[in-house]
Amino acid sequence: MQRLLALVDRRLAFTEEVERIQRQRQWLIDLERLLNPEQQPPPTSVVIAQAVDAYLLRLKERLSQTTEQADQVVAAHIDRTFRSFWWGLFVCYDVDGLPRTNNDLERFMRFLKSGQRRISGRHNVHDPMIRYGAFLAFLDQQENEAQLLERLLDVSQHDFLNARQTLDSTLLLEQKRHRFVYHRQDYLADLEDRWAQAVANPTS
Repeated sequence: MQRLLALVDRRLAFTEEVERIQRQRQWLIDLERLLNPEQQPPPTSVVIAQAVDAYLLRLKERLSQTTEQADQVVAAHIDRTFRSFWWGLFVCYDVDGLPRTNNDLERFMRFLKSGQRRISGRHNVHDPMIRYGAFLAFLDQQENEAQLLERLLDVSQHDFLNARQTLDSTLLLEQKRHRFVYHRQDYLADLEDRWAQAVANPTS
């Protein structure tokens, strides 16, 4: 019995802190419900932005009338965080198929990385991710060559050339970054030579 009383006494010391954390957690739950409405079809970005803005204003106003300094600090942090991402926080509600969170994107990135590890046998697959970027998303690791060729038949020559030009630009930019990091003196010397030639032979 004495041990039980001792445990209760220790727990009672944290009662106020637990209540404060639960209260602050509820604010995040309320905001999550506003951002993830069950209404079908879902409201527009304007409607959701107005609801979130109203909630944050009410929260700050309510806490400004209390002496709970810890609550005011947390509420100010939540408000500041939401406002900093405000410009892109509600775009997903107006774009069909655009997920609200990046969870699906992170799972897809892990899928791409695991596929690259199987292909290359290397644990670090940072280089191909940077080199090919979004074009890795078009690689189907379960597709054989015949299926790939059949899929490519649906791609027009115009679209292929545009995509190839985009890839070439991406690769060129990555080559410049690599040279600047690992061969900086040669890169700068080449840049100075080209600048001197441009000054010596100005175009009309």
